[in-house]
Amino acid sequence: MLFRIRSKLLLYFIVLVVLLTSVGVLFYKSSENLINEYNDSFERFLMLNDISQRTTLITENLQGYLLDKEGSYLKEYNLEKSKLLNDQWLFNKEMKSSDMAVINYQNMINSFLEECNATIEAFHKDNINEYSDHLNEALKIAGFLQESTLALLNNKLTDYQNFYDQMERQNHYYKLLSFSLFSSAFFLSTLIALWISGGITKPITLLSEAARQISKGNLSGDDIKITTKDELKPLTETFNQMRSNLRQLVTEIKQKSELDKLLKELELRSLQNQINPHFLFNTLNTVSKMAYLEDAEHTSRLIESVAALLRYNLGGDLNKASTLRDEVAIVKEYFFIQQTRFGDRIQFITEIEEDCLDIEIPSLTLQPLIENAFIHGVESYEENAEIRFHVYKRNDRINVEIVDNGEGMDEITKSRLQNYISGTEREEVYEPDKSKGHSTGIGVKNVIRRLQLFYNQKDIIEIQSELSKGTTFTLTIPNVTKGGRALVENSNCG
Repeated sequence: MLFRIRSKLLLYFIVLVVLLTSVGVLFYKSSENLINEYNDSFERFLMLNDISQRTTLITENLQGYLLDKEGSYLKEYNLEKSKLLNDQWLFNKEMKSSDMAVINYQNMINSFLEECNATIEAFHKDNINEYSDHLNEALKIAGFLQESTLALLNNKLTDYQNFYDQMERQNHYYKLLSFSLFSSAFFLSTLIALWISGGITKPITLLSEAARQISKGNLSGDDIKITTKDELKPLTETFNQMRSNLRQLVTEIKQKSELDKLLKELELRSLQNQINPHFLFNTLNTVSKMAYLEDAEHTSRLIESVAALLRYNLGGDLNKASTLRDEVAIVKEYFFIQQTRFGDRIQFITEIEEDCLDIEIPSLTLQPLIENAFIHGVESYEENAEIRFHVYKRNDRINVEIVDNGEGMDEITKSRLQNYISGTEREEVYEPDKSKGHSTGIGVKNVIRRLQLFYNQKDIIEIQSELSKGTTFTLTIPNVTKGGRALVENSNCG
């Protein structure tokens, strides 16, 4: 049954919520009734107090008007009189009672207002005796109102004391009820929680321990056995299957890793051993012609250059770093060989800052790029061919530029290389360059990828090219060692 745990939890929370909600509603209703009764009593106190204050203010404003004859007193008198009438209406509404005290109180308010009005009328008629009589009567009724107000307040306080005693008894009952309900809810929720957690925590503990062992690399161990039939059963079965799959996957990865290592060794060895026969033929033919046409000194220098080139290409380990100085030295030997072959048809121009040559760089990086510029750029030129090789420092980075004035790249070729540099083109297996006259057998993509892997950066090389305007390869080498470590402070180019 796949929903058993959820059903248990739903039942537990429903029972708990209903119980607590019931208690809360009961307390809320009781508290609301108490508050309403308290508010009603308090409103009556305030209402009687307002009536008492209104009568005082009315008599004060009335006397002030009679003495000073100022309209402000009359205005305040009318305002307070309207408020007293409103209080009288509220009093009649709240104090619906046949009690004689209440009835007499209402009649006194009416008489007080009548005498006050009669005083104003007689005063306007300049009848001194009449308004004096009405004023005295109004003051007398006001005194009676004050005494009646105190009497009513005293009665209400006596009723409030009874209400307060009743509220105390009711609060004590609510305390007992709330304690009983709380204890029952706590006991019931504890039992349900233990019942539910007992069926969940045990298998989860077993799964956690097994997962901890897997995180430590220990994939052995027996499968976890679960006796429950809830959601944890398929979870445990899936976990057991996952661990079995991991064991199988690790075995396959080890086998594949060993195979990839062997294939990589074969690939590197194949790259190192691919010396294009056409290149060797052209070079040796040149050597033979030079031996025929001139003395042995220049021929000896040419043979030394060829030997150095072959020794570097065949003897180096592509897995180990070289230095920019060694790479530049091989480029110069390559330039000497090609200058000897093509004479004035091609010009090699080098601008090298010597203090920037001691940084690490992958082996066989510059020669394939120089060969690419020569073969695909200027080899077909009959005259005015030019390749520039520039090494300089800018903004704490070493820049290596290889510029030719050759045929340049079409947009498709340039776009493919730029996409390959940015990583948007699908990676391909590195294949040696079979171009005619290429000595290393290493293509541009191979160089790009090895540079990116060596320095852990994608933007390590920039290509600018236009048809009939030549091509520029710019290597922007960080001033770091392999793997991104900064060069020591005493480095020549640091």
